[in-house]
Amino acid sequence: MEEILKALNYQPVDISDEDLDNPVPSITYFFVNHPIHESRTKLWKLYEGWIHFAAESPEGEELTDMLFFYNQLVELLNLCYVFTTKKIELNK
Repeated sequence: MEEILKALNYQPVDISDEDLDNPVPSITYFFVNHPIHESRTKLWKLYEGWIHFAAESPEGEELTDMLFFYNQLVELLNLCYVFTTKKIELNK
């Protein structure tokens, strides 16, 4: 557990010990409040806002890195959704 907290830089003060032991219920709750399709849409809006409101138009590597980050976050959302859905189905 100490390694996990260290990797998180001891930042997640709102993550309970229960969530650290088993994050599935909280991930599931996230998707109750933010369905997968809405989550992807909101993430895209954040990306668009970053592009639109950046003081200087991002170019080159910065733009590529942010688009890659966006795509990886979408993939992470999708995988979390699949994981929690399968976990719920197994527990039925």
